[in-house]
Formats: sequence, structure tokens, C-alpha cells
Amino acid sequence: MKSLLSGLRYVLTICLCAVLLFASFVPSASAQAVVKDKPMANEPSASTTKAAKEYEGAARETIDKGGLQSLEEVRDRTKGGGLNEVQGTAGFYNMKRPSNTSADSIEEKIEQGLEKATGKASEGSEKLTKEAKKAQKQAEKQAKKAAKAMDMDD
Repeated sequence: MKSLLSGLRYVLTICLCAVLLFASFVPSASAQAVVKDKPMANEPSASTTKAAKEYEGAARETIDKGGLQSLEEVRDRTKGGGLNEVQGTAGFYNMKRPSNTSADSIEEKIEQGLEKATGKASEGSEKLTKEAKKAQKQAEKQAKKAAKAMDMDD
């Protein structure tokens, strides 16, 4: 009986080692099976890498020359909407600006909020005016009733 249990223990140990070895091998094997045709969610797109290559090329050119030599050269580099003296206009059209986005600016959002607040305030004042007129009419009626009551008492 003991020899049968020790043999079973030996077979179970071998099976457990095989499962552990297989489990550690499967993730690395599946990682290599990933299709590389389309970029992943966090990988840069082709336009982003193109802009990065433009930046790098402009920076390398400046470094190779030993930096910008004169103020005129800096002005020439930044002419036409350049970002800075190293990049020039590389990637300028990929940047998000109010002219190429459809988002509301801060000023527009503030104006919209003020218009809403002004509209609500005028509605509230109209309600108050109506209520004040009603209260005035009720007060006049009560005053007339009180005056009639006083005349009757005399």
C-alpha cells in the first residue's frame, strides 16, 4: 500500500511540475502571436511619428550647426507661425488650436453662463413683480375693508 501511495505521489508531483512549466510558458507564447499589422491603443499613429521625425530632424540640424548663430536666424526659423527656434514649423499643423477644433472657448462658456443667469434673474424679477402687485391689491382691499369697518363703528 505504501509503495502504491509513493508511486502516486511521484506521478502527481511530475504532473504538477508539468502544469507549472506549461503555465509559465503560455503567456510568452501568446505574446508573440499578437498581430503587428495594426497599432495598439497606446502606440503612436503614423502622423505622430512623422511629426516626431520632423522635430528630431530640425533639432539635429540645429545641433549640427552648433546652435542658432544670430537673432535674424532665429526670426527666420520662427517666421510663418513657428513654434520655437529649434522646431520651426515642424508639427505646427498637428497641434490643437481654437482654429482647428470645434470646442467652445472659455470666453464662450462664460458668456453662455452669464446669459443663462441673466435670463433666470429676469424671470425671477418678473415673478416677484407679479407677486408684489398681487400683494399690493390684497393690502388695498384689506385697507378698504378696515376703513369700512371703522366707518361703521363710528
